[in-house]
Amino acid sequence: MYKAVAGIFTFLFVISLSYAQPKFMDEEYAKQFCDLWNQTEELTKGLSDWSKKTGKKGYRIIRFYRQDCGGPEKAIEIHIAPKDGKAVCIYGGKATVQKPDFLMFATDKNWKSLAKGEFGFMGMGIMSKMTFEGSKWEAMQNMGPFKAFLLNLNKVPHSMDCP
Repeated sequence: MYKAVAGIFTFLFVISLSYAQPKFMDEEYAKQFCDLWNQTEELTKGLSDWSKKTGKKGYRIIRFYRQDCGGPEKAIEIHIAPKDGKAVCIYGGKATVQKPDFLMFATDKNWKSLAKGEFGFMGMGIMSKMTFEGSKWEAMQNMGPFKAFLLNLNKVPHSMDCP
């Protein structure tokens, strides 16, 4: 009897954990990704100069979404602002109406590949695995932090259900 009850509780606990995780690239995922950004030195320090090019809005916008789960209407984004000499994430959530500095989208297969670090020769394969809108020159100048951004995609626990 004890084993049966323990088994049921274990099963319920495992099920509750799967429901507690955000879906890959939903609003909760974006919030957690933003928090992770602020803990990643390669992003906060590595993009400190990049983050200063904010224009009138005072921050940069990186927007991304999964092609397998809809189009731009399902996009999330993060806002990166210069603060105390660092590039700090100040917002992670649903895409806003503002024009992003960077827009990236890909299939789930390619997002998974990029998040595992499968970039290809010197990172050149990144652009072949995703659609990227924005300054490619700026992205190439910041390839180290850009790779850290991609690797962080897999560090937020998530399910692959569509948002």
